[in-house]
Amino acid sequence: MKKLEGAVFLMVLLAFQAGARAEGNGQIIGRTLQAVSHDYQSFYSRKNIGDLALGIGAAGVLANTSIDGEIQGWIQGSLRNEDTDELSESIKLLGEGAVTIPFYGLAALVGETTEGHGWTSATGEWGKRSLRAVLVGAPPATFLQRAIGASRPDEDDSLWRPFNDNNGVSGHSFMGAVPFIAAARMTENPYLRYPLYLGSMLCGWSRINDDRHYFSQAALGWWIAYLSVSCGELDENKEKGIIIRPYPIAGGVGVIAVLGF
Repeated sequence: MKKLEGAVFLMVLLAFQAGARAEGNGQIIGRTLQAVSHDYQSFYSRKNIGDLALGIGAAGVLANTSIDGEIQGWIQGSLRNEDTDELSESIKLLGEGAVTIPFYGLAALVGETTEGHGWTSATGEWGKRSLRAVLVGAPPATFLQRAIGASRPDEDDSLWRPFNDNNGVSGHSFMGAVPFIAAARMTENPYLRYPLYLGSMLCGWSRINDDRHYFSQAALGWWIAYLSVSCGELDENKEKGIIIRPYPIAGGVGVIAVLGF
């Protein structure tokens, strides 16, 4: 989907512009590239590829049987109405990268320029995690859109026809899930975490309601978003788990490693 590809380009452009303006020496750019590199290593690890394969397999079962069509028919015939259409129209904006990515970039920049004090620390962290998740998850989502080759509900059935069409994964579902999942993974409060997870599914639901994607396509977009955000969180935990820094000793300088539990 061209919108998803354009969103990735916009995110990269904003990341480099923000870094150049905030620090002329390129420290932000260097840290960003290093973090994204680690995220890619985590995403393409054996475990994560296995988790992705499970999601693809589950989506394949739904798409290549009558289940997808039955779910779509039930939603269109029994649940969809003027109220759901109106709500969906507003929710759909969450999946528009041209709208949301600059917002993530602004949030990340706020965290950097204020040096992460108070609420700006959480805001900046949320923005960075969201940007990193988009950059890591968008390429496989874009590839699978075409590789699966499935069509939209208003065009054809949900059967997988490799490289026949480009709607095998809902780009809106992926993009709309990222910020909610990133926020959910940052809090340990169940009264916040679970509503945020529910919120992460709204954009995918809107595409099903609008008859623009089958359930399997929206679910796979959400799953890729979940795995992408989780990779960023894993690397953050690694960085917090062990700290290596210089340490003054008698007659010189040594190195100390601090392991956190």
